[in-house]
Amino acid sequence: MKKLLSLLIVSIMITAGCSNEKKKEPVVEKPVDVNILLPTSDINLNKEITIRAEVSQNNKAVSDADEVQFEIGKNGEDSIAMLDAKNGADGIYSATYKFTDPGDYYVIAHVTARDQHSMPKKDFKVQTTTSTSNSNGEKSEHETHSGDDHHGDVMIHLMGTENIDVNKENHFTIHLMTNDGKPLEKANVRIETWKDEQGKHDYTDAKEVAPGEYDVKYTFKEKGTNTVKVHVEKGELHDHTEKEVTVN
Repeated sequence: MKKLLSLLIVSIMITAGCSNEKKKEPVVEKPVDVNILLPTSDINLNKEITIRAEVSQNNKAVSDADEVQFEIGKNGEDSIAMLDAKNGADGIYSATYKFTDPGDYYVIAHVTARDQHSMPKKDFKVQTTTSTSNSNGEKSEHETHSGDDHHGDVMIHLMGTENIDVNKENHFTIHLMTNDGKPLEKANVRIETWKDEQGKHDYTDAKEVAPGEYDVKYTFKEKGTNTVKVHVEKGELHDHTEKEVTVN
């Protein structure tokens, strides 16, 4: 009888102990983001280009991806190449390729990182000749400095432009890469922000936190469409890119 009573007490204590344990909340991993970067200048025949993928998670560079490959194909046809990407600085993975036929192509970045797989796709056109100016001698649209991923003297990629709230400090990360795939270090970087062209333009300096990676914080005062313009200067290099953002 005593033995049975002892077993009953132990059973009650174990049950009570289990019920008091806190339930652990499942850890939800942020999605791994992959952004394909192509030259914004014309892609021409028999000229080697560099294809890049910027891999990030929660606005932080992912430099430990398990595998990054670029699948290249012509629209309406099977893929023609599968390239293994090399790991570069700041979560930038790259490979080179030379096209021998003109037409409409696509590239798919196959990225496996941190138990996730991503397959973004981007379409582009391969030209037979380079278009540098129109009949009036003006620069073509490929030579202008607009868009998120500018590729002129330096490749500029602005991160953190999603989910921007008014009257709240927003954090932006700017990645700078030279045309030969190296991070641009020790540059003077700042952002210019405005709501209307006739309104006030604010300038805020960015700080380099890693080779080619610059951080800046800014608080928007008005909701709606605002513009963020990134200015980059180093020696004789002067470049910029701008992007419209939505402030909630």
